[in-house]
Amino acid sequence: MHNTIAIICDCDATLAPDTTEFLLRENDIDPGEFWEDVDKNFVQKGWDPPQAYLYKILKMMNDDKIKQDTPEKIHRLAKKIKPYNGVNSFIKELQEYVSEDPDCVKSGINIEGYIISAGLEDLIGACSFAEQFKDIFASNYSLDSKTGRYNAIRSTVTFTEKTKFLYAINKGIDKINLQRYPYLVNNSIRKDLRRIPFGNMVYIGDGPSDIPCFSAVRSNGGHCIGIIGAKEPKRAYELVMGRRTNYGIYSSNYSKDSDLRLVLKTIIDEVARKISCEGSS
Repeated sequence: MHNTIAIICDCDATLAPDTTEFLLRENDIDPGEFWEDVDKNFVQKGWDPPQAYLYKILKMMNDDKIKQDTPEKIHRLAKKIKPYNGVNSFIKELQEYVSEDPDCVKSGINIEGYIISAGLEDLIGACSFAEQFKDIFASNYSLDSKTGRYNAIRSTVTFTEKTKFLYAINKGIDKINLQRYPYLVNNSIRKDLRRIPFGNMVYIGDGPSDIPCFSAVRSNGGHCIGIIGAKEPKRAYELVMGRRTNYGIYSSNYSKDSDLRLVLKTIIDEVARKISCEGSS
């Protein structure tokens, strides 16, 4: 029986304001000008967007325009990032809910949290909310062994590559093993032997970069929740018009009494009932 529910979240503008833009502002760099330059001088010339922005940030680190050029400095900066209301505890509180609710206890379900993001793993992983999540899949730089500074792009997370991590979660492959054996995710595993079925997945995202994940999760019987960002409501509108999600759009309020938390509990209850029925059949 598949008893694990995976709550899988994008990060930037989903759990917290854009972490990359926070890094830029802390170094007196205008995010609007930064993204305009990335688009004009890289993306429009054929660069993949995540590769382009990571390259430009690395160059700014090398030019001393961005001071946080080591993991330690990035981690200190991450402590300043303030997530949206309720984000710091919502996974833990949902885990408590399923451990106490009679129907959930009967079904034996448990909850795991995951983040899939094109942002910097070192930055996201040191945020106040990160400890709730079992794995964080995001972009990385490599380090110079002598100086300890970032010196090259090690991995990027593109829009479509996000789905690779969905299948890793589905098949029970953790981040460490996926990094060591990247082709492991392509192994054929019978659906009934996969650790977390797509029907037990809840994907939460805010914009176009989440569309491949929305499509993969929804088309396989999972649950997709759209989040509206205060700065870019048009992105949420596009998700609704494209029927990318099957829940929402909701505001980014994860506190106990919010509409978002209510729909999360509703999904959990629905999965619990399904598991109970499968167990009794």
